[in-house]
Amino acid sequence: MTLLRRPRPVRLGLALALSAGLLGSCGVSSDESVPWCEPDGRLAIMAQSVPTAAYVPCVAELPTGWSFDELAVDDDGARFTLESDRADRAVQVQLTSRCDVGEATPISPSDEGVRTYHFVTSIQPRYAGRLLDVFPGGCVVTRYDFERGPHVALVTELQAAIGLFTRLELRHALEADLGVRLDP
Repeated sequence: MTLLRRPRPVRLGLALALSAGLLGSCGVSSDESVPWCEPDGRLAIMAQSVPTAAYVPCVAELPTGWSFDELAVDDDGARFTLESDRADRAVQVQLTSRCDVGEATPISPSDEGVRTYHFVTSIQPRYAGRLLDVFPGGCVVTRYDFERGPHVALVTELQAAIGLFTRLELRHALEADLGVRLDP
C-alpha cells in the first residue's frame, strides 16, 4: 500500500513519475511491490519519505519460508513487513528520520557508515526486540517477536533478508537510467 499524505511538490512529482506501473495496487502485495535492493521506483519513493536518510531499507533476499507482505510510504517514513512460515507474527521494517537507541547493544554494522544496535525486549516466553541501523539523517528499525525455539535461526535469516541501499547510489542510478532526479 502506498500512502502519500501532505505531499511536498518535489516528492509528488517524483512519486507520479515513478509510480505508474512500479508499485502494486494499494493494499495488494505481490512480488512486484517488493522493495528489492536495486535502484527503482519503490526505493526512490521510500527515499523521498525521509529525504535526509543516507540509506534506504530494502529486501536483499527472501530466505526459504519468508515472504513479503506490504509496503506503506508517507511523509513520515516508509514501512514494509515480512513474514516467515515459522513465525506467528510479522516483522516490521521502518525507515524514520531518527531513532533512540537507548540501552541497545552495539553489534557488527550492517553497512559502511552505519551503526547497528540490537535491543532485546523479551527473552521469555517469546524472543522479541528491535534491530536498529543508524546513519546520517535516518534510521531503520526492524521489530520482531518470535516464539522461542526457532528464534535464533529467524533472527539470523532476518538480518540477511534486510539490506541497506545508499541514497547516493540510488540518486545516480535513477538519473542515469530514468532521467529522474532524487531530492536532495
